[in-house]
Parts: sequence; structure tokens; C-alpha cells
Amino acid sequence: MAIENRGFLRLVKPHSDLATEPALISFQPGTVGAPFTQRTAQLPDAHVKAIRAHLDVVLRSKHFDGSARSREFLRYVVEEVLAGRGAYLKQAAIAVEVFGRKPDFDAVIDPIVRVQAGRLRRSLERYYLIAGDSHSLRIELPKGSYAPVFTEAPEETSRFHALPETPNEWPSVVMHRLACASAGLEAAAAQLCDEIAAELCRHGIVRVTRLRGLDHGGLAAHPATRFELHGVVFEDDNGPWVAMRLEDRASGQQIWADEFHASPRPAQAPISTTDMARQIAARIGADHGIIARQLSGEHAARGFDSADPFCAIARSLHFLFSRHTGNLLPIIDAMQEMTRRAPEAELGWTLLARLCLMNHTFELTDRITTIESVIDCANQSVLLEPASARTRSLMATALLVKGELTLARRELELAARHNSDALAHREVIGWLTALAGDWDQGLHLMRTAMERNPYCHPCVNHGIWADAMRRRDFDAAYTAALEYRDRSFFWRELMITSCLGQLGRVDEARATAVELLRCKPTFSSRGLRLISHYIKSDDIRAVIVEGLGRAGVQVS
Repeated sequence: MAIENRGFLRLVKPHSDLATEPALISFQPGTVGAPFTQRTAQLPDAHVKAIRAHLDVVLRSKHFDGSARSREFLRYVVEEVLAGRGAYLKQAAIAVEVFGRKPDFDAVIDPIVRVQAGRLRRSLERYYLIAGDSHSLRIELPKGSYAPVFTEAPEETSRFHALPETPNEWPSVVMHRLACASAGLEAAAAQLCDEIAAELCRHGIVRVTRLRGLDHGGLAAHPATRFELHGVVFEDDNGPWVAMRLEDRASGQQIWADEFHASPRPAQAPISTTDMARQIAARIGADHGIIARQLSGEHAARGFDSADPFCAIARSLHFLFSRHTGNLLPIIDAMQEMTRRAPEAELGWTLLARLCLMNHTFELTDRITTIESVIDCANQSVLLEPASARTRSLMATALLVKGELTLARRELELAARHNSDALAHREVIGWLTALAGDWDQGLHLMRTAMERNPYCHPCVNHGIWADAMRRRDFDAAYTAALEYRDRSFFWRELMITSCLGQLGRVDEARATAVELLRCKPTFSSRGLRLISHYIKSDDIRAVIVEGLGRAGVQVS
């Protein structure tokens, strides 16, 4: 008899002369002693419950892409095996019980069971590739059989390390070589891996370590590395796509997983593998990505230990998520100290400039932050990373606010030239280009960014709103205002209130005006100045102010 070891179940396959006998399955629990064996292949109740619970998890998961019939197929064959009838699973029985065929079903004429079994097998393989190591129990459908096998993966606790609560190094991520779901994808996987690593470096939140092998032996040389990034490259009729997952080595948990397709939706234009890499890097490593959220939250819970060199960065990121204005001045002070101690850190100068710019344009605190000081910090960022779209866009924003539109457009031209095909900050470049007066080019950049990247910055909706107000298309402006996701401070309420006023929906406009004045009590006296920071056109400002006036908000 041929014996195949599959984790906690050992499937014993009968030879052809024993094909009419039930399969013999030996269950090997995690205790010392002889394995438990039954001729009926029924498992102990505890393990039956565990398998059923896992089956429910699989069937409910968004990552299991099986059809309704595939789900019925899977549940039926699992229950048959659990009932000890796995050896008697034949095409005819499955065709009748699952697919509603008649008892005289002929598998030669109607291959539905064989075809659906292949689809189900691929759905299960895909699910576990995406789910990664989040399940120790797995359901497999071996080729040539309709009886599922239940396996338990061995523990891999050695992969994870108890990292110190206060790390003494900048956070880093290990980028594993991407696996391939089928032959012929090696070149695409290698290119995608290189591009993801490069884009992560551009964001600057984490440092990247590359591992060329698929095993974990190389991790021993990087004991303090916090995160691991894994992925599998697939291919279907629409082209290549990739399933990615991020693991936290401190806890051993998978903290993020997602799929990225060459053609995510039928109405969308296809995107390149380069765009996929940029989307993946943005979800993971941008200042609004999963790693930034994880680390800033941890540092906030610990109270921001100033001895940690990453502390000031984490405090800044935490503010960008929380928008608690009472914390802004201490964070600016911490960032100023960091840039004094580490003047070579471009991210430090960038975040400091960004925080000071927010304080200046939104008037968040009583401390006066001059636009000249913002430009000085942005200039340091540009000197350190002159080809970066992030630093050039930040400088352009500061110059726009100051009213230096010619210089702002020059910075945007440089940003676009150095990053002609990049997605990172493309929507920001488009937004600023439009506000600086080139509406056609700005709208083109924003719309292409939205088509290629579903994780765009909310500034695109602000830019589309401003353009619609310029054209006096108040229905389009109102739609863009509602889609503006940033509810911090006052701009969303300002946009909605002005649109409703222009649309003649006065009662609704007055209701949102109340919220606007709650968000910004000084708006009546400071509103025109606040609007003018970003809206440089006199005509557009007049339209905005007119709409606010119809809502009962007079600004000066």
C-alpha cells in the first residue's frame, strides 16, 4: 500500500486490487503514541468540529472565489468524508446530489463533475496562497480524487522573533522573491519584485531588505527586521495579477493581504505591472499605508519614547491620521529637533514642512507659522531628493500658497519630468497644476491617476470640485464635494455648503453651514484668507463666496 503523509492526516491509498475497499486513513494527533486508526475513516468528534468550522471560514471568505455550485460541491464532499464515506465518492453520486443530474448520469457524455472539480481545486489553491499562513488547517482536493484531504501545517514559530518594545533601528521590511502560480511567469515576477522594492524605498517610511530565495534561512541575518512581504503571481485571460500579504514578525500575524489585477474592473483601462507595483507599495509603505498606521499606533500607545530615532516620524504620522490639533505644536517641536539631529533625513524635513504648511493654511494653532519657514524646510527636502515627486510637489504647494505661481509651475514641471510615468503623487501634481492655472493639464493628470490608482489622495476631488465651480457646473461640483473623503478641519463643509447655496438648496446649505462654523468658528472673519491659500482665481473665489452667502455665511 502506498502511504502519503499529509500533516495531521496520513492518507493510505489502496492498490488497484483493493480498490473496492474503503480507504484507510490514520489520524495523528499532536500527542506521543500510536496513531488512531479506523477502517471507516471517521475522525474523532473534536476534529470533525474543527474541520467544519474551518470549512465555514473558507466559504465565508472573500478570498475564496468559488461559485455557488463550487461551494455546494465542497461542502458535500467534505461532509461525505467526515461521515466515513469518502472512498465511495464517485462522479455519478456528486452529479446527482450537487448538480441535480438524473440517476442515469453518464460522465463520458457530461463531464460537469470533472470540470467543476478542477475549478474547485484551483479555487482552494488560490485561497490558501492568498490566506498565507493564517490557517494551520487546510482542505485539499488531490488530483484524480473527489475525496478532500485535511492537512495541518507544521508550526513555524522559529520564523517569528520577540522584537524589543522600543526598536533601536529604523523599521524595515524583508521583500521575498515572488512565487509563481504557473510556469512562464518568472520574468514578470522578478520585475514586479524589483519595482515594489524600488517604490517602497521612494516612500521612505521603511527600509527594504531583499531575499532572493523562497526559504526563510536568509532571515537569520536580519533578526531585527519587523515585517515580511510575500506574494504570488498569477495569470488569467486579463493578464498577470498578484496576491500579496504582509506579516508582522513581532507577533507572527498577517496584518494585510490584497489582490492587484492588470484589469481590476471591466470599465477600467488595463494597468501595467509597474502600476501594480506602485499600488502595492502605496498600500504598504506610503505615509498613509498599513505600516505607517501600525507603527504610529504602537508608538502612540507607548507614549512616544524620545530615545527612539523613529519617534518623531511616528508622532508626525500619528497626527496625520488622528488630526488632533492639540498635539500639533509638540509634534512640530519634535520634528525640528529631529532635523537638527539628523539633517540628512529627507523624510524628516518633508514631514516638518507638511505640518507647518497645515498649521499655516488651516490656522490650527495660535502659533504663527510663516510660509517662508515652510519653503525653507521644503527646500531642504528638495536638496536631499531633487528627483522626488514628493519633495517637488511639497515645494510647489508652498509656492502656490505664497502666490508664486510661476515658480510653483516650474517645480511641477520638474516633478512631472523626473516621474513621467509614476503613480506616486501624480494626482497631487495634477491638483496643483490645475490650481496654478493650467486646468486642462491638471484635470488630465488627476483623471489618469484615478483610473490607474484606486488609492488616490483626496485632493483629486478638491481639484475636480474647484474646476466645476470655475465652470459653474454646480451639480458636478456637489458630487465632487461629497466624494472628498478628508473630513478634517473645514474644507469639506466649505465645499458642500457653497455648492448647496449655488444650487438653491438653501435649507440644506444652512444646515451644513452650521457644521462649517462648528469646525472653524473664525471662518466668518478669516474665511476669505483661508480660501485664498489654495484658490488663486478671483472668479472662482467669487463663486465660492456667493454660494456661502446664499447659505447665510458671510466671509470677509
